[in-house]
Amino acid sequence: MSRQSFTSILSLFILLIFSNELLAQKTIKGRVYDAKTGETLPSANISIEGTYNGTISNVDGNYTLTIKSIPATVVVRYIGFETIKREITDSSDEIQDFELVPIELELQEIIVTGEDPAISIMKEVIRRKQIWRAKIETYIAEAYTRQRLANDTSIVSISESISQAFWDKEKGHREVMKSRRQTANIDGSDNFAGVSYLPNFYDDNLEIAGFDVVGVTNPKALSYYTFKLVDYQMIDDIVVYEISVSPKRKLQPLFTGTIYVLDEQYALLSVKLKPNRVVTFPPPVQEFDLAYEQQFNNYGQEFWLPVDFRLSGTVKVGIVGLRFPPITFNQISRISDYQVNVDLPDSLYNDNDLFSIDSTSIDNDSLFVSNTDVVPLSNKEMFAYETLDSTATLENAFRPKGFLARFIDDDDGDDEGYTVSSDGGSSSGTTTGKGTKKKQNKVWRAIRQGTSLDARFNRVDLLYAGAKYRINYADNRLRTEAFGGYSFGYDEAGYGGKVSWWPLKNTRRFGLSSEYYAKTERRYQSDIFNSEISSLTTLLGRVDYFDFYRSEGFALNAAYRFRRSNLTSRFRLVSEEHSSIDFQSNYNLVGRDINQRINPAIDEGYLRSAKISLISSDGNEEAMGVIGSRSYKINAEFAGDYLGSDFSFAKYDLTLLYNVNTFYKRRLFPNTLDFKIVAGTSTGELPFQRYGIIDGSPGSFTPFGVFKTIGGVPFEGEHYAAVFAEHNFRTVPFEILGLNFLVDQGIGLIAFGGVGQSWISDSRQQEFNTINNSALFESDGIHSEMGISINALFSIARIDIAKRLDDGGYSVGFSVARWF
Repeated sequence: MSRQSFTSILSLFILLIFSNELLAQKTIKGRVYDAKTGETLPSANISIEGTYNGTISNVDGNYTLTIKSIPATVVVRYIGFETIKREITDSSDEIQDFELVPIELELQEIIVTGEDPAISIMKEVIRRKQIWRAKIETYIAEAYTRQRLANDTSIVSISESISQAFWDKEKGHREVMKSRRQTANIDGSDNFAGVSYLPNFYDDNLEIAGFDVVGVTNPKALSYYTFKLVDYQMIDDIVVYEISVSPKRKLQPLFTGTIYVLDEQYALLSVKLKPNRVVTFPPPVQEFDLAYEQQFNNYGQEFWLPVDFRLSGTVKVGIVGLRFPPITFNQISRISDYQVNVDLPDSLYNDNDLFSIDSTSIDNDSLFVSNTDVVPLSNKEMFAYETLDSTATLENAFRPKGFLARFIDDDDGDDEGYTVSSDGGSSSGTTTGKGTKKKQNKVWRAIRQGTSLDARFNRVDLLYAGAKYRINYADNRLRTEAFGGYSFGYDEAGYGGKVSWWPLKNTRRFGLSSEYYAKTERRYQSDIFNSEISSLTTLLGRVDYFDFYRSEGFALNAAYRFRRSNLTSRFRLVSEEHSSIDFQSNYNLVGRDINQRINPAIDEGYLRSAKISLISSDGNEEAMGVIGSRSYKINAEFAGDYLGSDFSFAKYDLTLLYNVNTFYKRRLFPNTLDFKIVAGTSTGELPFQRYGIIDGSPGSFTPFGVFKTIGGVPFEGEHYAAVFAEHNFRTVPFEILGLNFLVDQGIGLIAFGGVGQSWISDSRQQEFNTINNSALFESDGIHSEMGISINALFSIARIDIAKRLDDGGYSVGFSVARWF
């Protein structure tokens, strides 16, 4: 036998070995409909007997299914109809329509005199679920997902994906997107269609829009839900129980709707559920409506696994003068080809990313051409693919209406085309008198991006007007800054500069800086109120919250942020000359007749000190109370003759913020309790410009962490301590009272209180009195107060009503409420 003949026979032998697999695959498609009425049956359960493979029909009753090995038996099920089984062979037609015959069910009327039968049915469902779910360790599945957005007139966008889903009992879900397809008006990078973040209604607990919801098969479900048997249906000659689901607990996020349970096996076949009214959002969300449907199949085996997932919802957003079109979204997912209790790649769980992309296949939509197990597009969806182009942006589709809509500018163009002409005007031409427009724009943008205005108003500076300039070098690891401005009140310029350096490559965990400055400084520092807030209240004719002095000197700084933590250590060495400012003004924009207090003299001289700080920050302490924080800051500052300082002291202070969820923790916004502790002490003789404070309220602004019944100026002291607490009940009290009109507006209730004291030695108080003909404002014994707040606009703004307990008096103010 020749070498060529042997090669030919070997090739033929290999082809024969694999020919069954190559030729056996077959794709069928068709329609599933009611044999009696001719109406199509959406979401019909279509599977291949003896496998974990299957699909569902679309909203028009159409389906496609790839059979990987023939002959095979296709099974089509629909609750209330007779199941059809049909053998598919190589000679079978590609078009396979299925007529399902309705089951004429003759059962006695359901009359419940004792415990509802649904109770015992659900007990058995839960018991059996715990048995077989304990045996599932992992699975892999093939998935197809389609997401659709629409407004009140038409489909706005469609995104599809083919992916592989993974689940591990201990490690959770992961998903790898294999291929994607979307309408031309959205980018592929914005396509996140997937199944891994979708609920499985056989789970004990489900996350719905950020709410932690008890599932209908949770071991404690009977304590949370009322189950009632409302009807019987049939499938495969087995009774299917139709059971209504309603919440027992009105204040917990739960489901309402219908579930279908298969008799004999006591398994969920299908669910049609909606979240109760607790699962909602405060204004400006006016409507938030979700509906879920899901089917399950055991494919003739032990485990009941999700076949599909269907979501429909509408969100309406608007305020007075600004109304957006309703946002309607739909999702349909098909899950098939399960492999149960198999090893999963360790690489899936190397990081916390739930969703990843297969870079080898993602840019090629050939999978959508070759994989016909996708759920077919509806006629409306096919039309959307044909008509939506890149100009049909989501911004245009959801453009708001109302008299405020004109203030929303969605033009995101850059500054190309704008130049400064030779006569000082503006032009949009292609060139200017000197050089090209592009070069001028580049220089102008560099200057503009590094420049910011700096302005404030108080009784000493009156108006301070200036600017800051910043520029980065060496991949942003080196930065220079400069500032300058003028105080029109006491007629002095403010100026200075700073150089910062981050020596570690690819990280900013360690930084060094040096700075020089001559400026107006606040005599005491607040961790809540800044110059902007103080400027606004003073301009509106209220008492200036701060006192001021002149500081000129330099500082050296170092900071280190610890790896994998929010902990930062800082060191600051300063040499400053402090001098008093003998000027004040009563000017305000509203022309209010007010006599501002004198700006007090300070302890003048050279202050040279070293300050060490340890800061644990989650970044939320700067959010003006909108977001609860868990953070602390500890400072220690030392000055003395050993540093050449005119002042000798040691000062220590602490600020601690902590919050904890209390009641209704399964809600997106649970009830929360917030604490704030401020404390400080010192040794030696503190200069007046280093005293610590307990904040009061400037004007009517009374945020969390201040004494609301103390207005105008804070408590000062060489030593001080205060504790603040507030509990946000949110809308729960009004839900209990049935005042749903308040709940729908996001009106909530907050209880708060505070207690604290500051101390100043008699000798230092007397010294200050002599210098300034006025007294430092310290607490007269322990100050205490409590009150309530009513959330108002958008559940953010709130009205605070406080009662002073150590003395008479009330105060009314406004602030911001915590969202999280």
